[in-house]
Amino acid sequence: MQKTALEEARSASLKIDRQERLLMLEYVTGRSLPTLIARKEPLDPDQSSRLSDLIEQREKGVPLQLLLGTAAFLDFDLEVTQGVFIPRPETEQLVERTLDELNEDPGLILELGTGMGAIAIALAQKFPEARLIATDISPIALRLAERNAERMKIRERIRFVMGNLFGFEGASRLEGRLDLLISNPPYIPTGLLAKLPPEVRNFDPLISLDGGSDGFRIVKGILDETERFLAPKGLAALEIDPLLSEPLERYAETSPLQFKKGVDSYGNLRFLFVRR
Repeated sequence: MQKTALEEARSASLKIDRQERLLMLEYVTGRSLPTLIARKEPLDPDQSSRLSDLIEQREKGVPLQLLLGTAAFLDFDLEVTQGVFIPRPETEQLVERTLDELNEDPGLILELGTGMGAIAIALAQKFPEARLIATDISPIALRLAERNAERMKIRERIRFVMGNLFGFEGASRLEGRLDLLISNPPYIPTGLLAKLPPEVRNFDPLISLDGGSDGFRIVKGILDETERFLAPKGLAALEIDPLLSEPLERYAETSPLQFKKGVDSYGNLRFLFVRR
């Protein structure tokens, strides 16, 4: 007896997580899992071939998000393309924890290194009255972020600009005015890049990962300008790594800024909240 689509996906590869196989099945059939369960139909030859190809690529380490062309972030999905950083659950937590830290709704928000636009889009949805600016050094990332903002019908709410950290047109006009500065900057020490999982080091752009010799170079570049750009009651929120604990402690010893650390769902140092 011919296998149903669901049976074929379940038995396709034990190397791949079952939930991932089911997502691939929904993708190749264009049908939801409940529909596939109810209809109990087999895959046609083309669907079977496409599912096998996706599973083979996944076994080779290609991220599921790239295979499906979308990535979930909080409660929405965004387009993904190769050459742009794919946000992880920790970045979702960055947004959630930042919302907890805010004392009032921000009027002016700057995101540095927007990538696919996930953080900026989430904040635009949360704060419909806010003005948002999102920067990135990569033209590929900026084009993708703009498409995602269009997809979420908030393109007119976010100004996307090219620039490296604060080196973008109009940055000087933001000095002393930011209610929220947020970023998931590169923070992996250069020497550890080769030890990252293949799924990360082979598919995420190096520029979104490499934080310099100690991982602190880009974070320090942001912190050096934070006092100048934050409004008096503004907040800066950064995703960081536990490896930055020591350089951050040294930096804080001579900084006029106020620092508050936060941990992720695993209890690891992951977030830094900064005020003037």
